[in-house]
Amino acid sequence: MDASIANPHSSSLIENEFQFLADFIPQLVWITDPAGDHLYFNQRWTDYTGYTLADSVGPDMWNNLLHPDDRARARQIWGHSLATGEDYEIEYRFKAKAGGYRWFLGQAKPRYDADGSIVTWFGTCTDIQDQKLAREMLAEREAEFTTLADNVAQLSWMARADGHIYWYNKRWYDFTGTTPEEMASKGWEGIQHPNHLAEIVYFVKDAWDKGEPWELTLPLKRHDGEYRWFLTRAVPIRDEQGQLVRWLGTNTDVTKMRELQEQLQNSYADLEAKVTFRNLELEHEVQKLRKQLNASVA
Repeated sequence: MDASIANPHSSSLIENEFQFLADFIPQLVWITDPAGDHLYFNQRWTDYTGYTLADSVGPDMWNNLLHPDDRARARQIWGHSLATGEDYEIEYRFKAKAGGYRWFLGQAKPRYDADGSIVTWFGTCTDIQDQKLAREMLAEREAEFTTLADNVAQLSWMARADGHIYWYNKRWYDFTGTTPEEMASKGWEGIQHPNHLAEIVYFVKDAWDKGEPWELTLPLKRHDGEYRWFLTRAVPIRDEQGQLVRWLGTNTDVTKMRELQEQLQNSYADLEAKVTFRNLELEHEVQKLRKQLNASVA
């Protein structure tokens, strides 16, 4: 027989040690019977909620302490754990005795006897208010970034330090008609013009290795199969130690600009040809007049 069970003084000592530990750790600690009725709360529970063990018995306690928006979800998840024996985990808001709500991570595990029956549930509530607010702020910033990135005129992307592109904005997918899965498996090869692919791969690989800003004009295939010209620019992003951590890239459609440049070049070429032709005509006329003038003098 275990000595702690046989010796009442040892058992009392263990209970005191457990009480000290339960009151010392930062979590709110609680224990229930197999049906979910609470048998124990630690001192931190009382300090935070202002509820004694007697106050904490019964469903009204949860209705009074939990945020109204979290009550139904908490009942459903806790009821599922009681019915199945599965571990309990939930994020919810608890009201403090001073007023106001804070986010907590509620967790509980069942303790079984030798026959495999649940004897008690041991649970904790961990204050995650600061982490929750930080996650919400991060999610808000990510949402703002995504909104901005998806609404700029350019096709945008981000790559790791080695040049592996792991993110594209919405305009990229709208233009190319590809999916994130396709881009992850095939990369740019499926949308590059085959006549330019080799030189582009060579250029970009060299640019990744140098770790310096670069730009390149290249054709990309639209979702309908038409190729359009883009000015691709990439900027390296470095950490405080100067280490390259990622690349930010954009692709700006310059098809119309190239067409205008070609038209302008063609116009210059036509004008130059016309001027040359006119000069030849004038030279011919001058030669003709000279011959006439020489003949009249003779």
